[in-house]
Amino acid sequence: MGLPIWLPFKIFRVRDRSMEPSMKEGDYVIVSRLHGGFRSGDIVVLMHPLAGIYIIKRIKEVLHGSVFLLGDNTAASDDSRSFGTVKTSKILGKVIYKV
Repeated sequence: MGLPIWLPFKIFRVRDRSMEPSMKEGDYVIVSRLHGGFRSGDIVVLMHPLAGIYIIKRIKEVLHGSVFLLGDNTAASDDSRSFGTVKTSKILGKVIYKV
């Protein structure tokens, strides 16, 4: 068995409506693990801090080493309003393209 391959990009499928209208359920996104830091407005993928599933959210505010995340469709989004801020080290990467 060889070493695991680390790729700088990963493809994810949007599984809910929390980012509508920007991203719809069933859309695919390309996520880059190579980035120069996070800014307000960036869309990111991370592991949900409580549920253990991948989620996609928009950064609303960058704090000292953490971010406040919101879904674009706030009525259907489980985000920092319920689980609090997230350390930037927990973010898998930035969405760079929607397929």
